[in-house]
Amino acid sequence: EVHQQHSTFESYGRFQQDAPGKPFTQLRYEQSQNHRQTGTAGINCFALRPGKVFSLKNHPSADMNAAWQVISVSHRGVQPLADNSGGEGTTFSNTVQFIPGTQEWRPPFRYKPTADGDELATVVGPPGEEIYTNEQGAVKVYFHWDRRGNPDHSASCWLRVAHGWNGNGYGFMSVPRIGQEVIVSYLNGDIDKPIITGCTYNGRNNPPLNLPQEKTRTTFRTQTHKGDGFNELRFEDEAGQEEVYIHAQKDMNTHVEHDATWHIQHDLKRRIDNNSHTELTGDEHVIISGSQKHQTSGDVSLHIKGEQHTRADKNLVTESGQQTHHLSDGKIIIEAGTEITLKVGDSFIRITPGAIFTSGNLNVGDSAPGNGVPVRLMPPEGVPPAPEPYPVKKYCAVAAQTEGSWVIKSGGGNGKT
Repeated sequence: EVHQQHSTFESYGRFQQDAPGKPFTQLRYEQSQNHRQTGTAGINCFALRPGKVFSLKNHPSADMNAAWQVISVSHRGVQPLADNSGGEGTTFSNTVQFIPGTQEWRPPFRYKPTADGDELATVVGPPGEEIYTNEQGAVKVYFHWDRRGNPDHSASCWLRVAHGWNGNGYGFMSVPRIGQEVIVSYLNGDIDKPIITGCTYNGRNNPPLNLPQEKTRTTFRTQTHKGDGFNELRFEDEAGQEEVYIHAQKDMNTHVEHDATWHIQHDLKRRIDNNSHTELTGDEHVIISGSQKHQTSGDVSLHIKGEQHTRADKNLVTESGQQTHHLSDGKIIIEAGTEITLKVGDSFIRITPGAIFTSGNLNVGDSAPGNGVPVRLMPPEGVPPAPEPYPVKKYCAVAAQTEGSWVIKSGGGNGKT
């Protein structure tokens, strides 16, 4: 059989230059030529054995009348019963497989190649994707020595990714993205057991820091999927400028199942460009050792369903630009230790512990009462519940059905899902 010429390539040649590798390449070439041109014949010559060269003559095809080398022999013999009751004699035949006698036969290379060490590869996936993974977080890679030239999801099998810490449903997870350069290792040198052990920066993928100027920073920065933006957690270790920096490209959610304590030994500054909502189901205690200043450009609505007690150890001053209206369904009591003064324009009534004084032009007569502004309360908006910190996963549901445990952690109910 004659095959068309084609090329073949193998990894791990272990040669840095061509000259030392040529003898090995020639040997591998001769091994691949073992079955380039073969023949099979049925004969009864027991003298033939593998490696024996014989000459064939008087064959109808002139091309077959040449020297041939035996590469395999299969013998078959028949011995009748001792009494020869069937009238059959002893027979012997064999089948030989041979190649041209001028061809150097090489034993086939039967050893599985082993990995000499780690190597670099690029994460790949289907066109139009930025992240391509399966349910185990594995990815596919394109090796730089791959001559097929198909850097897509067909370039390799799924490769597992090693992480700093993991377990059943917990741990650290960061899926390498398409275009990242990764380090591929092999368990026990087995090329059929690759695993990604790390990522590297190169001339195409640059670090997220301006090095070496920002060498004191440690950062974990992500990249928005199919968009512009990032989330980042950064640490600055420059002496005198230590900092922990957090950047959320959109939302930030914090879920604390018990206490949270903040101790800020200097200033706290907060700026909110939109609305702020706070909801407490218990008490709030605020102690301010200095001054407190509030400025509201809009309205203030305060609804106290219980009692309100206000005490000013010095002066209590309230100023209204238009009206001040106090309304009580019961009593209104104004009590002072030395003096109460009611003043409207130039008219006044001043009450002291022993007398009541009025202005000279004060007239007392019948008149309709004045009207104030009624109370218009604006109830505050509540805070929506925090995102569920225990998402449902397939393996969790299966385990819950088997063990009869929670699929979603309960917030106090008695049902199971």
